[in-house]
Amino acid sequence: MKLLFAVDLTEPKSVTGAVEALAQKLDAELLVLHVYTPTPTSPVPLDPMSGFGDFSYVVFDPQVQENIEKAEEHGFQDFLVKRFTRPVRPELLKGDPAETILQEADARGADFIVLGKRHHSRLERLLLGSVTRHIAEHATRPVILMPIPKEEG
Repeated sequence: MKLLFAVDLTEPKSVTGAVEALAQKLDAELLVLHVYTPTPTSPVPLDPMSGFGDFSYVVFDPQVQENIEKAEEHGFQDFLVKRFTRPVRPELLKGDPAETILQEADARGADFIVLGKRHHSRLERLLLGSVTRHIAEHATRPVILMPIPKEEG
């Protein structure tokens, strides 16, 4: 059995501990996946004063992209070391988080997708969308939602 636990690196210890305990009770392999959104790989027209598009400016720095990737890798490794006591199979990917999680669950043959679930206001859901909601609506396998208490999130 395989559990795919998708993390954004802000899950509290209570959630990661509960997922690890669940994997142990089920004698399941625990796949820990972190997906981050890359910065644009091609120049993006942007007016640095207003933040709105304007073809008179082009902003892209490959060094910034490299630094972001290194920071994501370091943050993920730190998260794994601090949160898990048993071996896990880690995977760090860049892309659209919701779609990448669904694709990886299929590719890895995960029996369950496990996600932390935060409470968002209606305005936050409208403006930010929800990776968790998208996965729950489009998954082809069972999804386990681990509630994250407000004081821990």
